[in-house]
Amino acid sequence: MLKIAVCAIFKDEASYLLEWIAFHRMIGVDLFVLYDNGSTDGGAELVRRSSFARNVTLVEWTDRPGQLSAYRHFHANYARDFTWAAFIDLDEFIMPVSGSSIRDILIRKTYDNYSDILLNWLIFGPSGHERRPDGLVIENFTSRFPEDAEANRHVKSLVRTEDLVAIGSTPHIFDCARPTCNARGETVMSYAMQPTACHDVMVINHYFSKSVEEWEFKRRRGRGDSLEPYGDRIFSDVRVQATVQDTRALRFVPRLRALLAA
Repeated sequence: MLKIAVCAIFKDEASYLLEWIAFHRMIGVDLFVLYDNGSTDGGAELVRRSSFARNVTLVEWTDRPGQLSAYRHFHANYARDFTWAAFIDLDEFIMPVSGSSIRDILIRKTYDNYSDILLNWLIFGPSGHERRPDGLVIENFTSRFPEDAEANRHVKSLVRTEDLVAIGSTPHIFDCARPTCNARGETVMSYAMQPTACHDVMVINHYFSKSVEEWEFKRRRGRGDSLEPYGDRIFSDVRVQATVQDTRALRFVPRLRALLAA
């Protein structure tokens, strides 16, 4: 039976955890292995008290930076329990371009000959918000980079776990036993930044900056993949480039709200 997992590391993201888990449950993810990298805002306890607790394995993780070592721990201890595993962050939402389920997409024959599927970013900006707005991330932030923006050529990986050989030096791509494809099922080289982006079938909505207030908190919190801070000009660059209105995620809002309410 097809079993889909998400592996992620988080720190002080309690405000976003339940929406992110609920969304991915809604589109077909079975279980989450989440590495708590020293949170102080009660996120892990929030998950334990929620209706999603049975779908989440929480692991305390103290490494700094801890992202790649957490992925290696997942590979060694959990990967064999799943058919596919996505390695993404809490500000990244796997978005079916059409339909409502990545499970439906993965059972097709399209990917039979491939070890991993590289999903391209669509980077979203602050969408005019100075302070953190009420409501859901996917409904509040609807302004993104144009599809042909260079940064959208970055990918994250959805990996067939039996073919995962090793976690290397980047959280974007991994060493796998067989060829790599894009979301259309076309063979591509396993590069963290692709020569051209594929924004068909499945993409990753990357809610990178959110509001000015949230960006400042993100900068103070630090990164999971590096001890280097975010650059001073990143936010302003994102705000300038995020000019395209993309409301396709809003079709999920009613179901997502109902799932969170339950």
